Amino acid sequence: MCALYAATSGLNGLAAASDDTPTSYESALSAFESGDYANALIFGKLAGVGGNAEAQVLVGHILTNGLSGTADKSDAVTWYLKAAAGGNTDAMVALGELAINSHGGLSASDAVDWLSQAANKGRSDAMRALADIYLQGKGTAPNQTMGREWLVKASNYGDATAAHKLGDQYFETDPNEAVIWYEKAAAGGDAQAAYIAAIMYAENYEIKPDAAKAAQLLEQAANAKIPKAQADFGLVVYQGNGIERSMEGAAKWFEKSAKNGDPEGQFLYAFTLAKGEGVPQSFEDAYYWLLRAEKATSVSDIAEYDQSRAALKKRLDDNVDPEVLSRARARLAANK
Repeated sequence: MCALYAATSGLNGLAAASDDTPTSYESALSAFESGDYANALIFGKLAGVGGNAEAQVLVGHILTNGLSGTADKSDAVTWYLKAAAGGNTDAMVALGELAINSHGGLSASDAVDWLSQAANKGRSDAMRALADIYLQGKGTAPNQTMGREWLVKASNYGDATAAHKLGDQYFETDPNEAVIWYEKAAAGGDAQAAYIAAIMYAENYEIKPDAAKAAQLLEQAANAKIPKAQADFGLVVYQGNGIERSMEGAAKWFEKSAKNGDPEGQFLYAFTLAKGEGVPQSFEDAYYWLLRAEKATSVSDIAEYDQSRAALKKRLDDNVDPEVLSRARARLAANK
């Protein structure tokens, strides 16, 4: 489904229809939400003919995506144009999206016009789409400056995705500028941006290191269930680097990461289980998670296994009752 229409909450709230056609529009919306797209189209057209812009956009959306049968992007454009003529920004964004791909009789150059109209009315998604057009040169000459300007405008409207893209734009050339935008994206709820900024602060990626900021951002990413961030945050907690040290807290995050499939998290969880740090000691569980980590790692990575992992496996192989290790292998086989 295109970004301009959310099925359950509707277009910018899908507020009241025009006074002339409230019943038809409400019937169309009810049918749409229940998955009855054929009747949604029928009632939507009735309301749309009466001038209801939200109904016109709903009809356009159904036709664009072929929800009631075969897609008809040309007819969709006709309905979107009706809504756009009345100032509906959802229609403008829809027309821009169709134009980018030269659908419905529109050309890529039309995208700039429609998206600019929506952007000038405060639509950050249109600003971000314009940025992509200029950065990639779709239907117009590439223009990095214009592209970044539109990303800045979108970011200033609270668009976290735009801020993230700005971070990507500056990552190679200006890390200090990049981390500012990643942090802004993180503040807007972008967990991946939080993770990138955290790694930059933790690993001194040509910026001033900041262990406390790294820990804070890693925690945000870990809470968003990014497996690698969970492993990294667990390690930060284990070391007490920029945050209070806690063996129990570290083990908790290693376990989360391990169960979410991250090989490094699986190794770290195995390590804590073998040592009994923050969790009850269990050689069987430690060996099981070590084997899981090995299984999840590519052959090339296995060839370059770091010394700590190799040493842990050797200690367990050499010192643990073979029956215990055999049970761990059986558990792994049962999980295939």
